[in-house]
Amino acid sequence: MLLDTNCIVEIFRSSPTSVNFRKIIKEMRNEEAFVSIIQLAEVVDWAIRNQAPPRDRLDAIKEIARIVPLDEAICLEAPAIKHRRRALGYSDFGLLDAIILATARSIGHRVLTFDKDFTGESDCTVIP
Repeated sequence: MLLDTNCIVEIFRSSPTSVNFRKIIKEMRNEEAFVSIIQLAEVVDWAIRNQAPPRDRLDAIKEIARIVPLDEAICLEAPAIKHRRRALGYSDFGLLDAIILATARSIGHRVLTFDKDFTGESDCTVIP
């Protein structure tokens, strides 16, 4: 399962007894976790904004998830996904969201997210 950045951030900022943390764990079950390499930059950006040590956050991600590199196929598929989602009315669905979804599809996994812009994709689980 590929974790959207909002799930990773929620893991960092929540206690293991919080409702959202438990929802993430419940949805993950015993599945292996993945993240796109591009999400490392998103997490570092979040860490800097929140005065958290960026290197510690990156090391923590490496402990819980396998990092999937970008490749040409993902870079070709992501813009098409973005434009399809926007045509469906998800005007906030950005290129990074599309890269995350294309990355998950490239490894045959689904995305776990809190972002409602992923709603309707059969290979995405949107946590309410």
